[in-house]
Amino acid sequence: MSLEFWGPDDYDRHAQTHYESGDLDAAVRVLREGVAIYPDVAELRVSLGYTELAREEYAWARRAFEGALRFEPDHEDALVGMGESLIKLGERGRGFRAFDSVLELGFSNDADLMISIGRILLREGLFERAERFLRLAASADPEGSEAPMDLGSVLQQLDRPQEAGEWFVRAIERDPDNHDARALLGNLLYEQGDRLAALAQFRRIPPGALWDTLTIWRIVELVRACDAETAESGISPYLSRLEELLAGMRPEDRLIEELVSDLVGRDEITAGQLDMFRPGAERDGRPVDEGGQDWVGIVQAMCRSSAQPERTIRQYMRDTADRIRALTGISIPDHDPEAFLKASASAGVLYIAD
Repeated sequence: MSLEFWGPDDYDRHAQTHYESGDLDAAVRVLREGVAIYPDVAELRVSLGYTELAREEYAWARRAFEGALRFEPDHEDALVGMGESLIKLGERGRGFRAFDSVLELGFSNDADLMISIGRILLREGLFERAERFLRLAASADPEGSEAPMDLGSVLQQLDRPQEAGEWFVRAIERDPDNHDARALLGNLLYEQGDRLAALAQFRRIPPGALWDTLTIWRIVELVRACDAETAESGISPYLSRLEELLAGMRPEDRLIEELVSDLVGRDEITAGQLDMFRPGAERDGRPVDEGGQDWVGIVQAMCRSSAQPERTIRQYMRDTADRIRALTGISIPDHDPEAFLKASASAGVLYIAD
């Protein structure tokens, strides 16, 4: 079939094929040609809008959704896309009104739509508004596990860890194979200091279902700390999975993971030390870890838990600075622990918390 005989569905289908293969430019070209031929078909404009969103071309996305809504003012998917585009462009008030319009049209019982809006708001850090839509989603689908998982994430961001944990548990009860929810619960327990409970959750996740490298490093740390006798055999699948995830990383991203690995796995490193560079982990203006260490103590701990713990901290800083410079081109001072850590954090290689 040649292009001139394609109907609207044909354009949409071929564009979707390009989209799923990652060729967003081709998808946009197909959809724009379809819109030119069938300008009154709202679905083509909606598809074009979401493709433009994926390309982070928010003004073009808004234009596409506006076009769709001219033909179908009550098109719920267009309203959701319009809301996201407006929020991305800084027009939060109009974006919120677009989402409210979806509720006014009676779609509060559509779990998928409520999750879509909730996730948009979650990504944008609008947690209180996200909570509203995700609670609607959880009520609309009492058997689904996605909404409870996302709601738990929102509540965790709102510093309501007990409620967050309850919703993660509910997500797992609804779907024991929701490995993302189980990982979130494990990380929450880890951050609360309940290491054994965290490890119990992590161990129920197949290594191949892990996508977050920080979670994998936490598992490695916990296995080594809690099950020393079988630690090496126990961590092997997780290290293999880590290599799979690191294989496609840029050199500078891989360096970050290598530096993270220097912080785990030996007796001297306490639980939670991976997060010692979180904002707020300071004392008298200086970052400290859970043991109260200052700049020198932190570098000493990093050196002791590195692959060559016999080095002096000066040697460790010099070697690490050389690695950073070789992979990123950024020069890190290696003469002073405070300067070394501050420059490393400014370069992004030691800021490992989300």
